[in-house]
Amino acid sequence: MDITDEEAVWNMLMEPITVVDIGKKKGLSYSQLTKQNIYMYLEPDEDSKIVGEITNLSQGVRVIEDLGNGWTHVECYSSSFFSKPATKIKAWNILVSGYVKSKYLRQVQPTDKLALVIDKLSQHLYVFQEGKMIAELLCSTGLVQWNGKKYQPYNETRSGEFLLINMTGSLNSDRLKCSYAIRFNAGDEIHEVPHMVRADGTYEYKTTEPSLGQKKSHGCIRVQRLTTPEGINMAWIYKRVRDMDLCGKVKIVIWEDWQGRQLPVPDPDTVIYYNDNGKGQYYHRCEKCNSASSVTFSPFLYSQLDEAPYSKLQACPWCVPVRRETDIEEINQRYAPGGDHDELLTELRQDYYNYLAED
Repeated sequence: MDITDEEAVWNMLMEPITVVDIGKKKGLSYSQLTKQNIYMYLEPDEDSKIVGEITNLSQGVRVIEDLGNGWTHVECYSSSFFSKPATKIKAWNILVSGYVKSKYLRQVQPTDKLALVIDKLSQHLYVFQEGKMIAELLCSTGLVQWNGKKYQPYNETRSGEFLLINMTGSLNSDRLKCSYAIRFNAGDEIHEVPHMVRADGTYEYKTTEPSLGQKKSHGCIRVQRLTTPEGINMAWIYKRVRDMDLCGKVKIVIWEDWQGRQLPVPDPDTVIYYNDNGKGQYYHRCEKCNSASSVTFSPFLYSQLDEAPYSKLQACPWCVPVRRETDIEEINQRYAPGGDHDELLTELRQDYYNYLAED
């Protein structure tokens, strides 16, 4: 999980992905098939205990061993969802291994025209194309929360490997609307940061955009709409998948934010930029940015960020510069080895471990 090792990340993204394919089912459309799950069993026997669920057509599994008797031992993060009727497999994003019928497994070679990495620790999305990382975007993955009646562990975005499989275009979430949506795991989609529609038909993002860069969604992945200096945002991703007919071919890898992971602190001599006319509110990662396209920014060093006149500057939401050291330290403290960054989810997962312990 080192996003700075471009070659290693790219090689990982281009490895074939093994997915579950149950085939066509009478009465089910393709969209409905992408929301079907199959069970993973404790033993190579459908009468044995169910240990996890795998989403049809999109979720990748790691093949441990083909037993040669019609069963294969696999591993993945379980995609247990609340919508499954009466499910007792409460493996909320738990890495599980078990057995599935070999006939359901199919390998897919990902395209090199686009690949995505989402890091749940940094809450950033990294865009790759033909061996290179071409953009870094702010995102928000799922937040386990209280909805007024009960906790929602199923909000946690599942980690692992997936394919972008169904271009739904848009979806509604309560009063919010989400544009440029592409499904990647059952009901979870990657889409532009949600907006509200004003009475005059214009869009309002002020309730959602400030939360990018931290967990916030119900399981989907919210992605920034503001364009980077490279001209990339969620709309760019959607249009590239659509225009190049890449649906079903783009690998998306979601890195788990396991306890003990730490964000690196940037080199003190890292050059960043600001508007030295006294009117700018942001610091930037480059001297030109779409937040002020007519301005060429002035350089300063990361080590000076807490000094005047830079101390009041905020990180630019367009070009996504490095975080402040205090913000990095806050995240690293929460994820320090031996701690528990998500005590609620840990407690709720205990139901799964109790289930496995049952006779």
